[in-house]
Amino acid sequence: MGIRRGSEKGHALTVDVVIVGAGAAGIGAGLELAERGVSCVILEAAERVGGRAFTDETSLPYRWDQGCHWLHCADVNPLVAWADRLGASYISEIRSNHFAIWSGSEWLDDETAAVARSHTVAAFAAVEAFGASEADRPISGVIPDAGRWSAPVRHILTLMASEDPERVSAKGYADYEDTGVNWPVLSGYGDLVARMAAGLPVRLGVAVTGIDQLAGRVRIETTQGTLDARAVVVTASTNVLLSGAIRFGAGPARDVLKDFVGDVPCGAYEKVAIALRRKIVADERKLFCMIDPGDGSSPVDFQIVSSGEPVMIAHMAGDLARGLAAEGRDAMADFAVERLALAFGDDVRKEIVACGVTGWGANPFVRGGYSYARPGTADRWQELIAADTGNVAFAGEALSRQWQATAHGAYQSGRDVAARLAAHVLKAA
Repeated sequence: MGIRRGSEKGHALTVDVVIVGAGAAGIGAGLELAERGVSCVILEAAERVGGRAFTDETSLPYRWDQGCHWLHCADVNPLVAWADRLGASYISEIRSNHFAIWSGSEWLDDETAAVARSHTVAAFAAVEAFGASEADRPISGVIPDAGRWSAPVRHILTLMASEDPERVSAKGYADYEDTGVNWPVLSGYGDLVARMAAGLPVRLGVAVTGIDQLAGRVRIETTQGTLDARAVVVTASTNVLLSGAIRFGAGPARDVLKDFVGDVPCGAYEKVAIALRRKIVADERKLFCMIDPGDGSSPVDFQIVSSGEPVMIAHMAGDLARGLAAEGRDAMADFAVERLALAFGDDVRKEIVACGVTGWGANPFVRGGYSYARPGTADRWQELIAADTGNVAFAGEALSRQWQATAHGAYQSGRDVAARLAAHVLKAA
């Protein structure tokens, strides 16, 4: 489908709904509309579908997920059915004792590692308990002192919010309805999301630059022309919206952006994947390897890829991720390798085959990690989700309060918003 100009005189509609973005939310919206017989087109600025779901098949000898990788809340996750339908492989077994921890100068025995992990559990329990409070405070203000384990606890909290705990609302984070059931997608979460889009009318390399709410229709300006539609679903990340990359004309959509979206920005999250000649963690039970220098500097949590390939993936978020990304891809890779060498010795460098580095913060179509609520804004978050913006609606992980920061939250948000448009806005028109 080409981008056609709506008639200036008759304002001919070229499609019922334009969906901005072909990530999980946009794909969810497209699937919902297709099932309802509503015509749509998905406009994606990048040259691929998936958004923050991206399985990299080129930077290493093995495929790996630069973005989301886990079917979180898998027992209630709507994407598990898609994974089964499309033949994606994942691990659903429950593993105990799946964290290895190196601290200071030694690997912790199981008993000491369990003590360290208990402080992380206590921190999350404190945040969850605070969720019932009328007040709101940053996560850093509600968690107990973890003593010598403070740096690892802080690192995990930062990863989970993609931002440092001082900047994240404890009440907002507590809204996440975690079932504790999380399954890694071995065949690639990005690959799964991309295959879900098969058959949908997606246009790649078409950036939306302006949206105007007009009488009975919406005018959408793109890098390849202008078209009119009856409604629009905007699934761009909150950082893209905050950047002004998409101009919004006068109307309720612009008002909501002005009043609320700054409350839920995206943090920073980057990964460094290290392909090795052989596995360096012998214990097959382990899924993660935390390497903590023990001197107060930032630890790094390495994911041990579960599909059999010898790959370790360093996860970094918040100021650590931002700072390293600003120094460049080589600096990110060097930092991850140095942390790995702390625990496994300098000889581990000889085992490295290749490094793959993400660049989510620098990606103009993403501009960060995933969303979080600023302290003091948790109650306003629900106002953003419930806001009536007429025939220009917003969807995405930031608009999924109970499944925030997840691909399945984005997907379900897209379906819910599309269903609401089809049932009310389009029907009324």
